[in-house]
Amino acid sequence: MTPPPNPPWAQELHTLHHASREAATAHAHRTGAALATSRGEAVCRDLPLDQAPGRVLARDVQAVCAVPHYASSAMDGYAVNGEGPWRLVGDRAAHETEGSAPLPSAASAGALEPGTAVVVVTGGVIPEGATTVVREEYARSDGELVALADDAPRSELAGRHVRPAGTECAEGETILTAGTVLSPAHAAFAAVAGLDALPLRGAPRVALLLTGSEVLSHGVPGPGRVRDAFSMSLPHVVRGLGGEVGEIRRAPDDAAALETALRELGAEHDLVVTTGGTSRSRADLVRPLLERRTRLLVDQLDMQPGHPTLLAAAERAAVLALPGNPLGAVVAMTALGGAFTAGFLGRAPAAGV
Repeated sequence: MTPPPNPPWAQELHTLHHASREAATAHAHRTGAALATSRGEAVCRDLPLDQAPGRVLARDVQAVCAVPHYASSAMDGYAVNGEGPWRLVGDRAAHETEGSAPLPSAASAGALEPGTAVVVVTGGVIPEGATTVVREEYARSDGELVALADDAPRSELAGRHVRPAGTECAEGETILTAGTVLSPAHAAFAAVAGLDALPLRGAPRVALLLTGSEVLSHGVPGPGRVRDAFSMSLPHVVRGLGGEVGEIRRAPDDAAALETALRELGAEHDLVVTTGGTSRSRADLVRPLLERRTRLLVDQLDMQPGHPTLLAAAERAAVLALPGNPLGAVVAMTALGGAFTAGFLGRAPAAGV
């Protein structure tokens, strides 16, 4: 008897028999990670920042610009040059309009000469020549001159409240490292650092192979026939777990047809999910097919429902063979399919899976 194939990507994976839920999900996670590693850059996709949270960074990312990319004020107040008092320059009108917020006027002021001041707001540009920022509450102004208030601490003149360019990161500095599970804060910082997209681990493409000559896709089933419950549920389960639904194909209970379908779907997808045919009766065709054409990684689960579930390594893809019972299939898909997807994406397994 010819031994089953041992695909290169799965050579470090062993086989579990009658595995517990915990052991099987851990093995499915390793399987997803091994397959993704074998794909290399093929699973990396540049996606917009708004799609980044919750996904995994595929490679290190560098800042396109320094953060902040200009010297900025950490307070509302006045950028000044020298000891004071200071002559107010720049766009005073915007500052003096009652009921309006002060606008950054450093751009209109140009370089500050000694003895001059310009209105600044938090985050506003610090003009060349400024030696410090005096906070609004520590300054007094008559519209022409600015001076320190009587109760202002002398530390206000010690170069305070200025954020130099590049204090958070320099241009070209690595700001996010490969393998990071990205949060909204990561995406926001990437935007501030000049990025519009991030290289993310792509979701696994999942094919569904729905088997059974007795399965009816519509109408009321007669004796010996059953309605298809999988095409309505499994695509949503796959997406909910983080996978990408690829082809959905139906196949009769025919060994040659099943083998052809498995080969074709495995060539174009990362995971092929089959339904039914996983027990040991003469009518079950998926199990003997996987025993001949793949290497079993999980051979049945020690749990109910979902006992006759199989996980296998084909030449280019993994195969998750679910039992024909809809409840058992969804339970097994959530556990093993979820763990496989997490491993493929580089995420930790979900708690409780």
